[in-house]
Amino acid sequence: MTNRMLLAAVAFASLMPAPVAFAAPAQANLALHKPFVSSDPNDAGWNQGLTDGSWLFDAGKTFAMGGSDSFPKTVTIDLKAPALLGYVGTAVPQFGSTKTVELSLSADGTQYTKAGSYVFSQNKAEYHLFRFAPSTAQYIRLTYADRYPDSVGYPSVFVFTTEVTAYAPGDVPPVPQIGPEPPDAAAPKFGSDGQIDPSFQESHESFLKRGKEGPIGVLFIGDSITHRWLGVQDIWQKYYGQYDPADFGIEGDRTEHVLWRFANGELDGIHPKVVVLLIGTNNIALAAEDIIKGDTAVVSEIHRRLPDAKVLLMGIFPRGADASDPARAKIKDVNAALAKLDDGTKTRFLDIGNKLLAPDGSITKEIMPDALHPTAQGYQIWADAMQPLLEEMMKP
Repeated sequence: MTNRMLLAAVAFASLMPAPVAFAAPAQANLALHKPFVSSDPNDAGWNQGLTDGSWLFDAGKTFAMGGSDSFPKTVTIDLKAPALLGYVGTAVPQFGSTKTVELSLSADGTQYTKAGSYVFSQNKAEYHLFRFAPSTAQYIRLTYADRYPDSVGYPSVFVFTTEVTAYAPGDVPPVPQIGPEPPDAAAPKFGSDGQIDPSFQESHESFLKRGKEGPIGVLFIGDSITHRWLGVQDIWQKYYGQYDPADFGIEGDRTEHVLWRFANGELDGIHPKVVVLLIGTNNIALAAEDIIKGDTAVVSEIHRRLPDAKVLLMGIFPRGADASDPARAKIKDVNAALAKLDDGTKTRFLDIGNKLLAPDGSITKEIMPDALHPTAQGYQIWADAMQPLLEEMMKP
């Protein structure tokens, strides 16, 4: 599997969270909406967002270099005209392997003067403000001198930058409040323009329509893994056709997105007997306890809005081709906590992860080609493993 495929596989998801609060500085951000050029272009959806004024952590809003393993790498912002600078701010998300970032300035785009260097932490959303003597420059260059060897959410060759801002000398710009919206608080999915993602909105509206079209006996809720049941209709109809099924899965959804969908009517006026819930893999860059909070909030909200329904809570599926992938241990911890939500009646928990793995713990391409999304064979394993419990829950 290529690095591009690995990044694209998790980018649907986009790994990470909704908008954060940011107080506007008194002076203008001189880098806002300015063009930039990367020495290692990213072709998997993370080639935007460096100067958009947003501190979102999603693909299209957070910038990443490409998949080359050759360092250093650079990205250069063109302010389009010389400007007197005193500060440059930047930040990294809690995922990725960004380490040492050097700042250089140039008036002509050929001769660069180093203005600072900073070593970011790993596994932490972090902001840094470069302060330097007033300098006239048209070009701002970030040099990624190295990287952390460990992968956090993505292969370690990918280094991420949430945003770059530039200000004239004077008052120190305020520090942005970087970090995700809580995974247990409703938030929509945003597009690269800062508006609600059109595909997300379209799917949401289609679910509202489905709820009005007729009865739903079993309702599947989740992200792309749930959504892609639609690609194995023979299995779907064989196992669930008798139950008036509905699929409310959206590519890239996280727990906060599902909560937003509930708050905006998706569960209104429907009366499923069982809700099959699989959500949380796109929150994987968060700490395990935060993923648990998000899943627990979704389960609680289903029970609050559908008091007569039972919830069949699926353990988060394994991801990452090798058993040593760092996501595996986190998923195991999350699932162990989610299993405690099983009360034997209204909420049942089912973890089928081991059935999707080879004897050595790896994920084969026959089951998940991208080590995340099941093939038809993978969905067959899911259907067979879940059917006894689902039949039990569907009984009067």
